[in-house]
Amino acid sequence: MTNTEKFFVECVKKGVKDEKIDVIPDELDYKQFYNLCASHSMSVVVFKALENVKDKLLPQFLTALQRSVHRHVMLDVQSEYDINTVLTAFEERGLKYMPLKGYHLKKLYPSTDMRYASDCDVLIDVDQLKEVRALVDELGLATKRHDEHHDIVYYPETKTIFELHKTIFVGPLEKYFGVENKGFERAHIRKGYQYFYEMDRERFYISLLGHSAYHFAESAGVGIRHLTDIYLYRKAYELNEEYLNAELDKCGLRQFKDGFEKVSAYFFEDAEADEFTKKLAKHILESSLLAHSELKSASDVAAHASEVDDKKAKRKSVWIKIFLPKEQMKFLFPVLKKHIWLLPIFHVVRWVQVLFTRPKAIGRLKKMSSVQENELAYMKEIRGRLGLNHL
Repeated sequence: MTNTEKFFVECVKKGVKDEKIDVIPDELDYKQFYNLCASHSMSVVVFKALENVKDKLLPQFLTALQRSVHRHVMLDVQSEYDINTVLTAFEERGLKYMPLKGYHLKKLYPSTDMRYASDCDVLIDVDQLKEVRALVDELGLATKRHDEHHDIVYYPETKTIFELHKTIFVGPLEKYFGVENKGFERAHIRKGYQYFYEMDRERFYISLLGHSAYHFAESAGVGIRHLTDIYLYRKAYELNEEYLNAELDKCGLRQFKDGFEKVSAYFFEDAEADEFTKKLAKHILESSLLAHSELKSASDVAAHASEVDDKKAKRKSVWIKIFLPKEQMKFLFPVLKKHIWLLPIFHVVRWVQVLFTRPKAIGRLKKMSSVQENELAYMKEIRGRLGLNHL
């Protein structure tokens, strides 16, 4: 890590512990420091850690950071109001709902604005979908998209987004977490409510790890906020380790959990780290909140390189991007669920859409077919050591 990266990690560590920084390094790369704060969505956390040394910071940096913080604080207040309005309406209307991820995690931070998010994920009962959509209309929410897995709606004025999920996960983790209403079967009603459901603490932690693992596998990396979530959750709750690890083995997330908890301890508890943990820590710092754009193509190829040699993996990766698997095509074009014989036609339809709306996709295919050997070897190690190739 560079000295600026080390200082950024120290600021994040102090911030999530509600502690303060005392000294500013002499040779701080302010541009890199600001980019780290922005790309990892850590502006508020870092700013609060720097409260005692604001007068020692470069004025231009301080102004830019304050602007980002003020924006996040105002948006957090508005989104909190919007979320409470919608969830209260669900409760009063007698509709089952289970808030996921950020709704619970932000309460573990010293202040909720440290983990501002512009959306709220909520599991809904598909048997009540008609009533849910009627309530959405009554509340003045606009619809961005309806699809097989969720309804995405938002307040036009404030842009607060609600992802109303019909299942907790899709893809390989769907079987473990259950399709459609199965997510409610292993949940309980929160004390003091009638329709507010929540998972037990171990299952919620598995869902948290699953979310991070999914984004890492899909986009070659995730940012440090995924580690602060893990750190604060483990610090807040005592979990049944034997049960947790047995369940993680069932859904294939045990290696990911071990790897990320080691980096979390390295960053926030100054624990000793082996070479792979340091490599993963560096990789996370070089990522943004939900991706490592520079290594996305290498990661896509690496996902198949454990099955075939590298050259065949490149060809297979390109082929899959051109001709998506049946399940993904059914998701994009629901008519295929009943008329799968139309699949070849809709492959053509999809590529016409891609060529006119996403011309950069061609460049990404070329990049995938020409991935450098060192990048591929690197991502094969990262994905393999984290156990991500099944995602």
